[in-house]
Amino acid sequence: MIIGITGLAPQQRLIIVTLMAVFVTALSIAYVLSVPQLGIDWKADFERNVLVVENVSPDSPNHGKVVPGERAVAVKQDNGGLIPLFADTIHEDPDLLTYQRYNILLEQQNRLIEELEDGTINVITSDQRVVTLTAEQQAGSGALAYLLIKAGYGWVALLVAAGIWAYSPGRIETKLFFLSGVSIFSTTLTLGTYGGRELAISGDVLAVLMSLNHLAVLQVSASLIALFWVYPIRQSRFPGHYVILAIGVLAWLSDQLQLATSPQYTVYSVIVVGFILGVMVLGRQWRLTRNHPIERASLKWCALSVFTGCLLLTTLIMLPPALGVSRGLPLSLSLISVLVLYLGMAAGLTRYRLFDLEQWWFKTWIWFFGGVLVVLLDVALIFGLGLAGEMALALSLALAGWFYFPLRQALMSRLGRNRQNNFDLALKKLVDNLFSASSGGRILSAWPDLLKQTFSPLSIRPIKQPADAKPVAVSNDGVQMTLAALDVDQPGFLLEFADDGRRLFSPDDLRIASLLRAISEQALFTVRAREDGAEAERRRIMRDLHDDVGGRILSVLHNASDERQASLARNALQSLREALQALDQESLSWLVDCVHDWNDLCLQRCKEMGVQLRWSFTGDLYKEQAITVRQRINLSRIIHEALTNAFRHAHPDYVQVSVKIDNENLYLKVTNDGVVGLQTENNNIAKRGLNNMRTRSEELGGHFHFHINGSTATIDAVIPLDGA
Repeated sequence: MIIGITGLAPQQRLIIVTLMAVFVTALSIAYVLSVPQLGIDWKADFERNVLVVENVSPDSPNHGKVVPGERAVAVKQDNGGLIPLFADTIHEDPDLLTYQRYNILLEQQNRLIEELEDGTINVITSDQRVVTLTAEQQAGSGALAYLLIKAGYGWVALLVAAGIWAYSPGRIETKLFFLSGVSIFSTTLTLGTYGGRELAISGDVLAVLMSLNHLAVLQVSASLIALFWVYPIRQSRFPGHYVILAIGVLAWLSDQLQLATSPQYTVYSVIVVGFILGVMVLGRQWRLTRNHPIERASLKWCALSVFTGCLLLTTLIMLPPALGVSRGLPLSLSLISVLVLYLGMAAGLTRYRLFDLEQWWFKTWIWFFGGVLVVLLDVALIFGLGLAGEMALALSLALAGWFYFPLRQALMSRLGRNRQNNFDLALKKLVDNLFSASSGGRILSAWPDLLKQTFSPLSIRPIKQPADAKPVAVSNDGVQMTLAALDVDQPGFLLEFADDGRRLFSPDDLRIASLLRAISEQALFTVRAREDGAEAERRRIMRDLHDDVGGRILSVLHNASDERQASLARNALQSLREALQALDQESLSWLVDCVHDWNDLCLQRCKEMGVQLRWSFTGDLYKEQAITVRQRINLSRIIHEALTNAFRHAHPDYVQVSVKIDNENLYLKVTNDGVVGLQTENNNIAKRGLNNMRTRSEELGGHFHFHINGSTATIDAVIPLDGA
């Protein structure tokens, strides 16, 4: 059957497995409901080897016929025969008995069920009183509650295991894990069917259920041991996993043939030995994965879940019978170890991609449970409240819609919120960068920060890749994601462990990274095209200025009638040359030459105006230290405008110019005395000059400040040397 449904879609496989499990569970429920009940809670008195009445239900037809504390020793048949009642009659787990006592129990159960099915049963008490009790089918019996509780544990294991297998049905490790889930389901369902019997069920049915229970419990142990033989690394080419499963079947056959005195040796001791063997197999896996960090991470989580669950199962349920002692905890509490095992594996799927499954496995199950909940609510309302089908369906849909689905949506949003927030922020940052990028370099420098923002990797480092490398790729184990370079002379990037190591890279990450890279690559192409167009336009303007305006100024210079006109023409020609240089983005000026030129400019202007110059320079100048032409021109014009303001709007005796240079900035300070009250017209002119200086400073990424203290005016400008 399993082979036949592996070709279906995962959701179809899930539905088929679930329907099969529902059918089997329904059969068990139907059988439990069909067994006649007395409405009496019995307690086993092992010291006297009799049954004691613990409680009689008020709704039972036998209420008042027997009282709590009364002991029952036998059942009298119509033919005068006696069926002895002993403590083993209601034993929750008959496989704790010896085979001899077990066989006696089966015979007794067959005889008792015949009496119960007649509708009445004659019970002999310890004081030799014969009480005729009525037996009838009861929907709300304790046997049904017992079955549902035990089956619930099995359903958890089955759904987790089936979900893993359904999405990867061809792999041996998922098959083994699915087998363990089916075995747990079979174990708890059979236990729930016979373990909660009030007084008796059919001995033949009990024998079949016990046989299935022993086979299932042995296969739970065998399948989990076999799982670690092949996962996360197959230990050898020898089919050890099949041998382990076969040993489980052989142990079951020895149990069926009753080759020992009790299941203590054919079942429980085998499982304890299997647990020890499993620890050894797990230890070998640990050694094999020492150089495989991904497999080691998966093994750690599997070992934590499976080993902890199996340890609890073994110590609480299997070990006491193997040692011939009673269990310390009730089975209902001991079976919590099943939840530890299978819910732990489910958590590992979302954290470590166990069995190479993605987080959508969990989200799909959330969706699947939504549909199941509607059906279960509908059934509960029909049978529990006696509502009509249409009314029950409407009410169940309302309850699911108002409570379950909002909870499910909140949980799914919680699962995907961090990554969605990261992606939203990264997309916003990308758009901001694209609109504000003045050059391709801005986009290239922002690219690694964008990747950090989006994926929060534990590490990101540049790498060299071949020219034919894929634009974006995720490794098979999900640890690494590589992105090819955005430009030919740029490195690619290698990202490891997404979300600060909390998860692995998934196909969703691949899609997002591909989208971000495609947008960035297109933006880089657009900016480069714009830069090329702007450069071509600059070259055209430079040619026009040089050939046309430059030629006309040279003509004026050659035809000047006096020295004043010639000086004006030379100044205009120098300004034109500076403008042409400023248009050339690749042109640089040596800083040491610029400082000398600024000193000469100040000397010449102060000499012309008859004002004392106080020049100072501090800092280290290196021969190869350069600034852009735009920086040189703007600084020259700031100094020129500062001197002009001093001469035009004051009557200075001196002008002090100080230039300071460090590793990051150039500091310019121009101070003059002789400030007097200015007319309104002159104030407006002064403001225009100050605004021009401020604009030139800010154009270079710097700061500008002007202030007057008494009769002294000071201009401060701070210009970053890597600006412009």
